[in-house]
Amino acid sequence: MVWRREHHPDAPRLDDLVADPGAFIAGDLFRRAVHLRGDPARAARFATPAALWADVVERGARTPTFRLVRDGTELPPSTYCRRAGIGHRTIEDVIQPNRVLELHAAGATMVLQGLQLTDPHLARTANNLALDLGHAVQVNAYLTPAAARGLELHFDYHDVFVLQLDGAKHWRVWEPLERTHEPVREARQPMPTFDELGRPAIDVTLTAGDCLYLPRGFPHAAAALEASSGHLTIGVMAATWHQAVRHALDDAVRRGALRGSIRPGDTTVPGLEPLTAHLEPDSVERWRLRAVWRRQPSTRLRPLVAPSIDATTPVRITPGPLLWLANRAQGVELGLGDRVLTMPAEARALLGAVLATCGRFVLADIDAGALDAASVLTVARRLGAEGVIAPVID
Repeated sequence: MVWRREHHPDAPRLDDLVADPGAFIAGDLFRRAVHLRGDPARAARFATPAALWADVVERGARTPTFRLVRDGTELPPSTYCRRAGIGHRTIEDVIQPNRVLELHAAGATMVLQGLQLTDPHLARTANNLALDLGHAVQVNAYLTPAAARGLELHFDYHDVFVLQLDGAKHWRVWEPLERTHEPVREARQPMPTFDELGRPAIDVTLTAGDCLYLPRGFPHAAAALEASSGHLTIGVMAATWHQAVRHALDDAVRRGALRGSIRPGDTTVPGLEPLTAHLEPDSVERWRLRAVWRRQPSTRLRPLVAPSIDATTPVRITPGPLLWLANRAQGVELGLGDRVLTMPAEARALLGAVLATCGRFVLADIDAGALDAASVLTVARRLGAEGVIAPVID
């Protein structure tokens, strides 16, 4: 398979959270909790509480894109939402801005959920981080009034970066208990209690620009101090080996393996010595890429009008979700993140050469393999219509 990562240049990346992304991925990712010192200017590249507040209270937000939590308890949406008519329908969950602000002043934390799906800048940020980390990313925000507590002691089923935007928040983080080590939702575990945990591994007050990285299963608790606090949680929704092996076994059955009946007393699974005998790397990798990128926002959009492209038009690959190229029985597959294009096998050389470009290029300089000039333009114009390449405007 061939991959191409093209980040959004106007949005943050992993190096805006950690000083050395390579060292972090090699040594810390999925392994240990880390406290990372930052600076307020870098945090402001992600979001500001003022902008988040303005967006939610001014655009007629609806649940579940936001919720209110106080002292570990979620407030009923009926206490801060109203009915509204849209067309011939009546909806029940439209924000009452002044009621929300009143409850916030009385100690309720505003939780904004799935911001990567509603905020264009955070959508691009989430995709940049997914390109860097190789896993799906979601973004939430917590806007907490002074001296208030939102959620109770808990652990998450996904890894989290906590990025402090403003104010200060006190965090305590514990090593995972045996039952919370690498937890999965399918085997839900009870939340820990303070009595079980002992002394925290990290006990720190985050100020603007600071960041915590918490692997899944690490219990944690937080509380605002004398001033209000705003922070983002950037969740890393990791694909696991458990999911990959389940996919590989299902794929093996579709290809005719493991269909034999179990004979009485037989304890050996035929063909699974070793298990990897049934793991087709390309199949598993295609599953993983689709599992990651189907969750991400569509930040590479088809143009409303397909661009005019010829052999000498300067073009570039557009930023957005991961692009990947894989062989299929009926041709080649070009993954775009939210969708997949299937093209004839003869297009593979051209597509591979396009994915290998750096910066601007013209089709006349691309090795198209056996494709003739007319076919090259047909493929290129399809890529332009799908938003994969775009003319360079000087």
